[in-house]
Amino acid sequence: MAKTDMNEFEKRLSRIDKIHEAGGAFEATGSLGRSYFDTMRPKSRRGLPLRGLALLAAGILLVKGMMLAQIGAEEYSKRVTNLADGNMAEQVGAWVLHADPATRYIASVLSPLIH
Repeated sequence: MAKTDMNEFEKRLSRIDKIHEAGGAFEATGSLGRSYFDTMRPKSRRGLPLRGLALLAAGILLVKGMMLAQIGAEEYSKRVTNLADGNMAEQVGAWVLHADPATRYIASVLSPLIH
């Protein structure tokens, strides 16, 4: 007899688990249960990933500054000029890699650390 009681108990537990997996729950009326918080959840925001774009720009500036500090301003300028004389993709690369004031500042900070 104990075995049949245990089987019924296991069936009841599996039925409750199925209800919970489907999103149902046993909530008292007027309580702040799962259904309340699911309806009050703010909608996900889908916009430009500004944090990702800012990190990408900071990474590009850091790499440019490290290259400028490593090879020097004259050699860096020559290489960017060579890129500017190339095809369309190389010209875009030259535009991205030109030594702007932020790149020069980063290079001046990193230069003592590199050399």
